[in-house]
Amino acid sequence: PELVERSQIKGDLHSHTTLSDGVATLEEMAAAAEALGYEYLAITDHSESHGFGNHVEADRLWQRIEEIKEFNKSSKSIRLLSGSEVNILPDGSVDYDDDLREALDWVIASIHTGFSDDIDRNTGRMIAAIENPLVDCIGHPTGRLINQRDPYPLDIERVIAAAVEHDTMIEINSNPRRRDLNEIHARMAAEAGVKIVINTDAHRPETLDFIDYGIATARRAWLTADQVQNTRSWWK
Repeated sequence: PELVERSQIKGDLHSHTTLSDGVATLEEMAAAAEALGYEYLAITDHSESHGFGNHVEADRLWQRIEEIKEFNKSSKSIRLLSGSEVNILPDGSVDYDDDLREALDWVIASIHTGFSDDIDRNTGRMIAAIENPLVDCIGHPTGRLINQRDPYPLDIERVIAAAVEHDTMIEINSNPRRRDLNEIHARMAAEAGVKIVINTDAHRPETLDFIDYGIATARRAWLTADQVQNTRSWWK
């Protein structure tokens, strides 16, 4: 196949700013994404139950939505997307009320707390998030940190089937500590019809370049540009 290339990526849908645990402002992250030639960047700071501090309360996220609207009025070269990396709670629910999540351009849901060795519990928790109509994508699905934390047990086949059924995307997280999905699971997901996105989870401008690691994972999975959603211009 004609494998996906970095030059085909049109935007990054997972990034953080000083509003949560990033080290750069919204404007600094936008400038870095613009320098890479991106058309869009989703700002997805951590939600209120993130559990590690630097989380974003609902009132502050409403303010951030307005800040991004104002930024976009003055920017002609890159579009910022108002988003959130919402925490998947132990029962599979996610942070914030529906009206707030509906006001966002992009919602990526990830597990950050309450890790379990119970495969059925983990799988059910993630599928519940996938079934939520106001969740667009699942972030770093297996939770692994290379050489630091093993993936939590997960029935990836059931997760993939649920993602196909509910048209929920799954991320290849390009952070070199994660590379999650791995290439085997990415291949399984793409073959099943899951829409894959390649994101960096950038917490500073220079780590937007982590996209190279995600592209490498996607190429090891034999993914083409057609199988990677963010090779497209913004579609929502």
